[in-house]
Amino acid sequence: MHFSFRPFTSPLMWLLALGASLLTAATPARAVSPPEPPKGLSAPPQATPMPVFELSGINGTKARSTDLRDKVTVIRFWATW
Repeated sequence: MHFSFRPFTSPLMWLLALGASLLTAATPARAVSPPEPPKGLSAPPQATPMPVFELSGINGTKARSTDLRDKVTVIRFWATW
């Protein structure tokens, strides 16, 4: 297969390209609101600082909450009963 690039030489192509760019630029961005908490639960009234903790890894390393300061962190707790 052979592909060749031809610049917009037709006035119709220029008009289509301009129209497409104007339509894209004129579409307003929608603000996304945070999701509602599940029924029966509520979000805390204000941010709560994470408690200080230290955990031991299987290889003997220590994980400290102070090492996570100013970093986005997701902590997942799980258990099998």
